[in-house]
Amino acid sequence: MSIPPYAWVFSDPFHSIFVICTTSLSFFSNFCLLFIISSPASSQLGAYRYLLASFAVCDMMTSATHALVLPLVHMTSYGFYFFPQHAGRNILFGVSLDTPLCLLFVATYYQTFIVLAFHFVYRCVTVKSGLSGSFTASRLSTFQWALIALVVYCLYTSFFVGVSLIALTPSEETRAIVPPEVFDLYGVDLTNPNCGFTVASIKQRNPFTCEMAWHAPTLVAELLLFLVFGGTGSVILYCIIQISRAMRSLEIEFSATSRQLQKNLFHALLIQVR
Repeated sequence: MSIPPYAWVFSDPFHSIFVICTTSLSFFSNFCLLFIISSPASSQLGAYRYLLASFAVCDMMTSATHALVLPLVHMTSYGFYFFPQHAGRNILFGVSLDTPLCLLFVATYYQTFIVLAFHFVYRCVTVKSGLSGSFTASRLSTFQWALIALVVYCLYTSFFVGVSLIALTPSEETRAIVPPEVFDLYGVDLTNPNCGFTVASIKQRNPFTCEMAWHAPTLVAELLLFLVFGGTGSVILYCIIQISRAMRSLEIEFSATSRQLQKNLFHALLIQVR
């Protein structure tokens, strides 16, 4: 096939330079945030500074994994293939690391959304708790909230990785239907057993008819992932509604300064959702 004019976007040197620049910017900005959080002045933020610190660390993890994997996504009429730019060359002691790297990217990428949901939950509890501005005003202690968040985080990321490991990793069937343009475009031969990837192929070749047919395991896996991801969005939406109501409520008393501060923090979260 002919190489599209935009191929330079996902090819070296531009792709690597772009990832290096964005990763460097991510580390610089997050280190600045961590430095500010560690300053004595940040004590006024209360427990929220720990949530900000966790956000910074998670963001750096995502950026580092992106730089390590250099992921590429190829869309097809029946799904998509997700693989490292240098697939087939990431081998350690004779074992391909491509698929584990893809699963690592899944874990670090989707953690962003659960951490964002934590921010909204925190803001919701804070606004509804009154003037104190911290989790300690609720019925749960800061330690209890942190423990709940840790458990939810582990379950959330483990679910995404587990489902991807079971249903979206390479098989003989998915290797057999790799489009030939993948090699033409990226120079990666995904039919090679040493090349790992993750794939969401909702249609696969029927071994009896040799025709493309709906693949139930992949459909179920995609549905489960969508439901869990949608659950995260539902939590965020619920918190947005509750915060908006609380900010307009006369039952919760705020000073003018505190009310404006809460509005600014709420608007900052909304910008991240957009």
